[in-house]
Amino acid sequence: MSSPPKPRRRGPDWWVCAAIFFLLVQLVLFVLPHVSRGVAGAWMWSFGGDSLLWMGLATILLFLGFIWSLIRRPFWTGWRAVGVLLLLVLALSSSLFRVYPSSHEGRVSAVRFRLPMDGPITVAWGGDSLQGNYHVSYPDQRWAYDLLVVKDGQSHRGEGKELTDYYCYGLPALAPADGTVVFTRDTDPEMRIGELGGGTDPGGNQVVIEVAPGEYLILCHLQTGSVAVKVGDRVTAGQVVGKVGNSGNTSEPHLHIHLQDGPPSDLMVEGIPLYFHDYRVNGQIVERGMPTGGVGETNWAGQVVEHAGPPKP
Repeated sequence: MSSPPKPRRRGPDWWVCAAIFFLLVQLVLFVLPHVSRGVAGAWMWSFGGDSLLWMGLATILLFLGFIWSLIRRPFWTGWRAVGVLLLLVLALSSSLFRVYPSSHEGRVSAVRFRLPMDGPITVAWGGDSLQGNYHVSYPDQRWAYDLLVVKDGQSHRGEGKELTDYYCYGLPALAPADGTVVFTRDTDPEMRIGELGGGTDPGGNQVVIEVAPGEYLILCHLQTGSVAVKVGDRVTAGQVVGKVGNSGNTSEPHLHIHLQDGPPSDLMVEGIPLYFHDYRVNGQIVERGMPTGGVGETNWAGQVVEHAGPPKP
């Protein structure tokens, strides 16, 4: 008498295979920028870093596939257990793309940069770490700063509903170094508090200065109609190039500044470490440093810095 046939071992469900595929894609996007730095790495990092939306949708779809597969017996298999674990890892995979591994890590520009505003300035976001600078996730803004003015723990008077309530609004934005203006924008509207971008360029009104070969300094979110230079102008450190505004993608009036290795016309560039020179912090003069930002429980907690070199021309 022959024995009954053994039940065929079931392979992984389709959603488990898909989860493995998506995880491999994320792994490649994460590893290659560390191995192949530069423009190609920046493209891959940007795609992986922006994967929160598409990877989230993929995770939801695959989870629905898991639910649907439960109607097939047996209810629980080893592959399904592994698949659920993979879905959890997939949902968290976008958090890998926290600090961009720039090819300019450790590079120090030969240019001496002064702070782009006079008077005490609070560093809302700045520095080399994610704790004090959310920009570090973005290839072009790896060492960017957001600068504003804080008094009594607040960046504005009263409830801060109007642009003119903000202490930095309308202050002169100064060229941090000598250079040649290669790009300007001056016609984007001012955003009301609470509006973000409104379909305009994320940087809003801006001035781009070539300070050295392959080094471009970007000053963003300038006040509409305030740009005081034009393409081709030669500017000197401390020269007024515009006024601090609230154009572009900005939550409140502030000055955004960063250094990158290509002009704005390039589709993908990398940030360059931006060190300021001759500034004061906590009563001490810093010859060269990278001020740090951050947020406390109720207000901005970044360093308060002030230009201590020669006054603007």
